[in-house]
Amino acid sequence: MPRSQLFQFKSPDVAKARSSASLPPWKVLSVEDDPDYQASLKHACASLQVDERPIELMTARSALEAARIIPEHPDISVILLDVVMEEDDAGLKLVSTIREFIGNQLVRIVLLTGQPGMAPRTDIMRHYDIDDYWCKSDLTHDHLLSVMNGNIRTWDRTRQLERARQGLQIIVDASQSLSQQRDLQQYTQSVLSHLGSLLDVQAGGIVCALQPQDAGLDESDVMAASGKFAGLQNHSLQHIADREMLGTIEEALGSRQHIYMPSYTVLNFVEAEQGDNRYLVVVQTDRALEQAEINLLEVFCENISTGFRNIALYNRLNRLAYQDTLLEVPNRNYLKRALRQMTTPESEQHLFITVRLHELNDAALIFGEDFCDDVLRALIERLKSLCEGPALVARLDRYDCALLAPAAEIHPDIQQALQSTFCIDGATHHIQSITSVVQLKDCIDSPAEQVLRLGELAVEGALRDGKRFVTYDPSHEQQMRERQLLLDKLRQALDQKSFTLAFQPKVCLQSGTLKGFEALARWTDHDGTPISPGVFIPLAETAGLINELDFQVFEMTQAFVQRLKEQSTPVPVAFNTSTLDLLSPEYFEHLLTRIEASGSPELLDMEITETQVMEEYEQTAQQLHKLRQIGVGISIDDFGTGYSSLSHITDLPASTLKIDRAFVSRLGESEDALHVVEMILRLSERFGFEVVAEGIETEYQQQVLTSRGCTTGQGFLFARPLPLEEALKYAREHYGSEASREDSSSP
Repeated sequence: MPRSQLFQFKSPDVAKARSSASLPPWKVLSVEDDPDYQASLKHACASLQVDERPIELMTARSALEAARIIPEHPDISVILLDVVMEEDDAGLKLVSTIREFIGNQLVRIVLLTGQPGMAPRTDIMRHYDIDDYWCKSDLTHDHLLSVMNGNIRTWDRTRQLERARQGLQIIVDASQSLSQQRDLQQYTQSVLSHLGSLLDVQAGGIVCALQPQDAGLDESDVMAASGKFAGLQNHSLQHIADREMLGTIEEALGSRQHIYMPSYTVLNFVEAEQGDNRYLVVVQTDRALEQAEINLLEVFCENISTGFRNIALYNRLNRLAYQDTLLEVPNRNYLKRALRQMTTPESEQHLFITVRLHELNDAALIFGEDFCDDVLRALIERLKSLCEGPALVARLDRYDCALLAPAAEIHPDIQQALQSTFCIDGATHHIQSITSVVQLKDCIDSPAEQVLRLGELAVEGALRDGKRFVTYDPSHEQQMRERQLLLDKLRQALDQKSFTLAFQPKVCLQSGTLKGFEALARWTDHDGTPISPGVFIPLAETAGLINELDFQVFEMTQAFVQRLKEQSTPVPVAFNTSTLDLLSPEYFEHLLTRIEASGSPELLDMEITETQVMEEYEQTAQQLHKLRQIGVGISIDDFGTGYSSLSHITDLPASTLKIDRAFVSRLGESEDALHVVEMILRLSERFGFEVVAEGIETEYQQQVLTSRGCTTGQGFLFARPLPLEEALKYAREHYGSEASREDSSSP
């Protein structure tokens, strides 16, 4: 008969006396600055029970107060979180604090809002790690009961699974330690140590004793003891003062069963190799063990019972620690071990491929987790088929999988083989995948974990750059370090408002009269090194900082416009913006408010590239129309270089088209460039747009543009971008009368 059937946990009547009434209440934290709503929640929760256990409602009046409470109570199961408190987004910021800084990934966060428009459900569920979302007005008593039941039970099961995972890892580590012991005394001492870690024994103690066959308690020698049993070392079990515990021990010895009681557990083992000697372990926890702990004990007891012959058990536990149980494939730990065990010649011939199913997280909200599991299984099979010979396919993370195999045996067209179409339950789904390929010969000296991170970072870089496939290059690592360093500097510069503006004049091509300026963001590092906008602007966009940067540029532009007005040289000043600004309702409304409050919207000109306008035309066009209605000029930058906007030319919400410097610089060298310039000028005349030519550097370019009817330009021929004071001086020297400026603007 298998040993797992010989030894089972027995629940005597006294243990069954443990009821739900003896279990602690579920802890729920309400983070809300409305005391009346807090009071109503407390009243409602007072009558709620989940699995016959009451709810203890804790309260916090602010995100700051909650951030202090949460680390002190890691057993909080649910957080009812208001969005708007001391700040409009205080609740959302607290979500990041809980997940990223406090590191609590288990607690269920239920977002509550009284203003759904401030935190749209779809956006919040996509961008923040929350578990539920409710409008306060919809949270009736029945809904509250449903929310509490679902989230508390999910938290409890997830917590038990996490504790089981941690326990299994402890068991794997313990099996390695125990298998190395050759002395019985050391072995039993190790058993005590590992049981203490597994069950978190602090106030109680553990005793391990050996009882020869047919011997009584007075002949059962205590071989190792800890905690309150420490004084029993080298004595017999008969010296245990607790008479009830002694009775339970005798019952365990007679029945050959493990028995657990409300405050202690008795484990009974028979070791055939020791002449049927019995090993008895008593663990006093001073609390009732949870079912998850009992399950772990069942596994660990098999380990203990094998003693010096635990190799077979170790292999089984090794599988639990190194295999993904859902997909039945090796996990991250196994892959790291395989990388560590590879020889240098083997590494030089292998590829490490990382695949991330980028859109699977969104799909989980629509189709459910079972669908995502099926997609992951399909990806695993696809990775296996990618290699002709044996290959190691593993799961790295939630939606990341990897392949480790000889390069010579892998399908030559990896990108094609890893197509993003998946057939699940007869339906075809397109799930975008991002793939990185690392040649191990490029990172021979890198630790295993670093190799895995290189693959993941390459995937993140590809995602950031809009690519679906990337091959790792050793220079990428240095680039990633430099990018992270620059990103840290960028955040600091934004916090300290270290950016400045340079202003390039726009002039009348015939008279040289000033017609306006373009404001250009400038950033100089603390050591005096200038950082190109071509570097920091894309970085700000990918890091989600472009809104903050653009708004600082806008505020400095407004200040410059005011200075121009004060010195009686009022000319329009253009500032650049991003599509991300126009697509952000909060940013755009803030922008409109500031422009309207300025009293001079006609002196502001927003520049946006043609490509950006066309990518999100329907939404950006609406926003640009609003700006035009209040008098703000709209310039389409780089016109002719991006998307074809001719289909929208008749209703393009713009006042000005800018001829890109790429065409201006080739005037006199390329007939095609001249044709493009002439086309833009004709379109502008036909549909009533003004035209500004960029990048004019020679008098010949100026003459060609003037002869074709272009009236306004900017470039080094007239002036480079100027610091603020120099720009103000330039305005005083080149500003003409209204009449002369109107005359000069006529063709």
